[in-house]
Amino acid sequence: EPLNIVVLSDSLADIISYIGYDVKMVGRSVECDQEFLSVVPLVGTASAPNIDTIISSETDLVIAEDNVPDSVKQQFADNGITLLTLKKPTNFDEMKVLYSDLGTALGGKTTGKEKGDTAYTELFDTLDTYNNAIPTSLVKSACYLYLDETGALCTLTKGTREFDMFAYNGAINVFESQETPQVDLEQLKFATPTCIFYDSEEVLTYLRNNADLYDMAALTNEETFLLKKSDFNRMGTTFEENTYRMIEFMFIEESTPDEATPDDALAETVSETIVGFVE
Repeated sequence: EPLNIVVLSDSLADIISYIGYDVKMVGRSVECDQEFLSVVPLVGTASAPNIDTIISSETDLVIAEDNVPDSVKQQFADNGITLLTLKKPTNFDEMKVLYSDLGTALGGKTTGKEKGDTAYTELFDTLDTYNNAIPTSLVKSACYLYLDETGALCTLTKGTREFDMFAYNGAINVFESQETPQVDLEQLKFATPTCIFYDSEEVLTYLRNNADLYDMAALTNEETFLLKKSDFNRMGTTFEENTYRMIEFMFIEESTPDEATPDDALAETVSETIVGFVE
């Protein structure tokens, strides 16, 4: 079982944190910029880590994605540093395996594997609890929008892990049947989503500057929420936090004492629970 680890992937660091092995982290790459990891020292970038800093941290194991440059791999080998590379999952089945593999690598094939498997189960149990807390009287529709490298408006596509992660916000995805990333603006206008989640301010500017879209209810009512697309690569602590943030934005904040129902009471309980978790 490694005592000191360095992580060169924000995605893997997020899962390691959720499993509970972030206490072993003595170094992280700059890509691991999650607030809850801010106390962990930096060791450079994932593609150009500072080997001397890693050595001085008495690192037992470096964990990274499978795109580590050969030159960096050679540096680790020359200095006797063990490197574990793992592939980023494309669906929930692969994500489950990754939780198990990380748990095994960090805590052994018995205790560690069990911690990884348990963490995965607990994550989705928690997400289900959030969804069950949504007042049954409230129905919302939503979509996620981002701009690709050509500047085209896009959304998450069916069959991808990102699409499935977004579905846990409890709203009806107006693009739930979307098979290609590019969004048809007429389709978006016709769908009239209650809420729009977007990747960057450029997306919001794009929508507001479009003559056919600027008067959409979600825009005029400011029912928009910034959620970076890169966060969908963070499949542990950030996944749980962002799912709650989306649900809170669309559902929980609308509940008032005068409209109290058993569902609202449960939502309040979940709200208090997650506030305590985040703090």
